[in-house]
Amino acid sequence: MRVLFWIGGFIAALFVIWWAWPAQINPAYWDEPEPPAMTGVLEPRGRLAEAELIRHPLLETSEDVAIGPDGAVYSGQHDGSLVRLRRTQNGWEGETVAQITDNRSVLGLQWDAQGRLIAAAIDGVYAVDVATGEVTLLSTGETPYRLAFADDLDIGPDGTIYFTEASWKWGAGEGAPSYLYDLAENRPYGIFYALDPDTGEMEVLADELYFANGVAMAADGQSVFVLETFRYRLSRYWIEGPRAGEFETVAENLPGSPDGLLGDGQGQLYIAMNTQRVPLVRFLHRNPFITQMITKLPQSIWARPGPTTAFVLVMDEEGNFLDSYHDPDERFGFLANAVPDENGDIWLGSLTEGVIGRFTPPD
Repeated sequence: MRVLFWIGGFIAALFVIWWAWPAQINPAYWDEPEPPAMTGVLEPRGRLAEAELIRHPLLETSEDVAIGPDGAVYSGQHDGSLVRLRRTQNGWEGETVAQITDNRSVLGLQWDAQGRLIAAAIDGVYAVDVATGEVTLLSTGETPYRLAFADDLDIGPDGTIYFTEASWKWGAGEGAPSYLYDLAENRPYGIFYALDPDTGEMEVLADELYFANGVAMAADGQSVFVLETFRYRLSRYWIEGPRAGEFETVAENLPGSPDGLLGDGQGQLYIAMNTQRVPLVRFLHRNPFITQMITKLPQSIWARPGPTTAFVLVMDEEGNFLDSYHDPDERFGFLANAVPDENGDIWLGSLTEGVIGRFTPPD
């Protein structure tokens, strides 16, 4: 009995210390809704099993993918480098084109009208001349919050760069995967910006977003779409026409956790869902006290990614679901981007795997 008494006292003391230990986050309550049923066009049919897998030692990740005019494939890396892959008779050959930034992940890529590759890295927005490797810093965010998590981007007809700051508070720098604190805290730290590449001037188009992520221009160039990962929401900001300046919700309660976004120029949007909706996340959002307690534990205990059920969701610009392409065997881990090309193929980038995929959708 004495042994049990001391064991119980030790456990009680540990609990008191755990309870009293300062928390890093102050979670907010959200009654997260149940996700849509994965039926109809959402049914997981495993069609991404047919995707070509491209591997190379230079690929640690492929958060975003950009296809060059010559067919070369570009992808930014976690160490701040830009990698180019070319198909040869002997397979895919790779080279490092540029060092965009030092040890800061490159998360978004898009070509501008001058043939430069515009890159959103953790600490700023850059322009890269892929022929010479010259890198030009366009902005580090001289705004109320200096850029700490620049994420995805797209470019308007006039050259304006539209990009997201996923979380000004929980920047994705070195060390801990702090985006998980953003998910757990469940507060709106995301910002949507417009950047003039000639002057470096930035304008806040929308703030108080829940992990602002994917960005895509509408087919007519009059509006731009933006995703909020931790609200499962697609919104539209109008930049032209009678509704200029309006920010509206296009689709809510998306069936997965959305990451990258791009349009095909014909009115279809491709959303990379890094996984289907996770019941544990819904539980955390509905139970902020438990969330706060859990996140006091070492991240090696609570920040463990479970099995992924990644897929590409195809939508129209009115928010209707058109089709979906699912990864049946976790080859892409957390799917980060789906990039349609002019040939009708979709190029797939991964947050967690050193692969790039090329998928030809069925007719």
